[in-house]
Amino acid sequence: MASEFEALVGHLHVVGGRSITAAPPGALVEVAPRKAARGRELDTFFTLVFPSGDEAAPAKFYEQMAALAAERYFNSSGSVTAGLRAVFNSLNDDLVTHNQSQGSKRRYEANMLAAVVRDDELFLARAGCGVALYRSQGDPTPFPAEFHQDDVIFGPPLGVHPVPDVRMSRYTVLSGARLVLATPGLAEMDALKTRQALEAGDIAGVLAGFKALASDHLMLMAVEFVPPDVPSPVPAQEAESTARVPVASAPAPAPAPTAPPQRPGAALERRARAGLRAAALNGAQAADGAAGLLDRLFPTPAEGEPRASGKLAGAAVLIPIAIVLLVLVLWLGGTGESEFELCVKEANRTAEVARSIASSDVAGTQAAWTVVMQVVERCNSLRSGDPGLQALNREAQRVVDILLGVQRRDARPIATFTNAQLKQIVLQGLDLYVLDAQNQWVYRVTLTSDGQSVVANSQQPIPAMRQGATIGQNRVAELVDIFWAQETAQIIALDKGGLIIQCSPRFLQSCDAQRLLAAERWVQPAAITLWQGRLYILDPGANQIWRYEQSGGAYASVPGEYFVGAARPDLRAAVDFGIDDQGNIYILMADGLVTKWRSGSQTPFAFTGFYEGQEITSADAMFLNTDPTAQGLYIVSRATRTIYETSLAGTFSNSYRAFNEPDFALLAGVVPDKSQQTLYAISGNTVFAIRRQG
Repeated sequence: MASEFEALVGHLHVVGGRSITAAPPGALVEVAPRKAARGRELDTFFTLVFPSGDEAAPAKFYEQMAALAAERYFNSSGSVTAGLRAVFNSLNDDLVTHNQSQGSKRRYEANMLAAVVRDDELFLARAGCGVALYRSQGDPTPFPAEFHQDDVIFGPPLGVHPVPDVRMSRYTVLSGARLVLATPGLAEMDALKTRQALEAGDIAGVLAGFKALASDHLMLMAVEFVPPDVPSPVPAQEAESTARVPVASAPAPAPAPTAPPQRPGAALERRARAGLRAAALNGAQAADGAAGLLDRLFPTPAEGEPRASGKLAGAAVLIPIAIVLLVLVLWLGGTGESEFELCVKEANRTAEVARSIASSDVAGTQAAWTVVMQVVERCNSLRSGDPGLQALNREAQRVVDILLGVQRRDARPIATFTNAQLKQIVLQGLDLYVLDAQNQWVYRVTLTSDGQSVVANSQQPIPAMRQGATIGQNRVAELVDIFWAQETAQIIALDKGGLIIQCSPRFLQSCDAQRLLAAERWVQPAAITLWQGRLYILDPGANQIWRYEQSGGAYASVPGEYFVGAARPDLRAAVDFGIDDQGNIYILMADGLVTKWRSGSQTPFAFTGFYEGQEITSADAMFLNTDPTAQGLYIVSRATRTIYETSLAGTFSNSYRAFNEPDFALLAGVVPDKSQQTLYAISGNTVFAIRRQG
């Protein structure tokens, strides 16, 4: 393992109460490839992927998911946690897209555990019901923290929601520390016996201990972190990588030897040895190939047949040397073009298949060309700007757009924010306000008069609207949402602790704050809105909308419940809401469903007029436009990278996508200008301007 520690890795796979020799199909350990992204060169990636839901895919499916997870992690940039989150998000997008495709006959979901070791740090992440145990010193630490609570262990798997529920944790790695990644059966084992298993003399003893505790089904990966010079205490297979990752295969009688002390420069020496091992591996593979070639060209003569001439014998010696030298030259000076060329060929083959599908097969045509765009995007990540790929992508976009009634637009970036993850956008006049969920700060930027760019140096953070800011006796907690209060002409923000912050655009350095009563009743506040002076808070965790009445410019009473009685709706999947001029509340769910309510009672609402295959099946945010000349809903779907526009009755008007689809990969919100000529969308750390008319 190319870090301060190497890993002894073993697997346990129990099916129907019997241990089988094959490793779990979704178990993978991968060290950094030669062309890993910057900062990933010394990381080691571990993952365990296993089925969820009613439909179990073939074993190859989980093997490919694990391989994709490793590939995407080592191609990602940023911190370890950012890379892990990118892996989970991308795999979840793949599954959600598959499950929503009308051409797919089976719905697939997957549980996934992932771990990364960098130097002396271990990062764990999971989605679904995978569990882990980590023992460094003392008692083992469970991940997630509570094994005895089903609601903690059994989270939503990948492929269910547009945004995966990813949980992470970080630990310090010491010599001899052990990690176990497993299916949820591990959480049902006796705590004392699991500790005894983890404290076995070697990694094979760990596997034997857990095998004795396993019931009907268990998939498990066990890892022990040791200094690189410690020999494997069990018969082990040398991993074909730039470092040793021995795989335990059988119990061993002797315990692991004590790790020798590290000496200065050991890490550098290990990296050099790793490079030489890789060179030797490539050379050996080349020699094997050369030997096979020579066997075909100059087969060993049978007894009594004449031997090869001296020239042929000389060629037999020189050819493998030349091939080895050629392989080494290509290995040392390779540019990765072959991978790109293979990707281009795959894109062209996929396009040929898409062209062969009958135009009457709308679902099949859409699915095929969507795959073409996905392959092109992957190729562009290897090398961008290829004219052939650009033409192929435009062809795919044209076909899909015609089928789905999509309006393709240029998304022009007009403002970017450093290391940000924009969550909410508000427009008032020429002022744009955005909430950065990553840094927990609200910013204001000013648009130019044409609305197509921002005034130079107008980007301004609002000091009071950030986590940790102090306003009087109040300290700001994690920010939930922002909203423009028309009655008081103020931008307001809400934090999870019940603090309302109100700032006038002219006096952003001096803001007021008020602590709302009974905020301890909230569970998971997600969005706010105001109507006729009342403050409404959507709280999916409490399955409720809280309503605060205003009196004398303040909210001085405890909140009322919007939904009362026994027949309350299920709001646990709600992501956003809005109120029209008549007081009707529109609630958006994560699956794209919108419901309409009046005085706590549901009223009719249904989407109509959508193209076949264009129905909203996932959603992340909503803007309710109350402008009398253009009332309607704008709904954002990150999974489809689309902004949908409907009337307040649900009738389809338009749907918008960017020509450069990756621009909308992290789409989180949208707002139109007053003239209805421009939409402003937030994706990642960027604000984009999109003209509604092409």
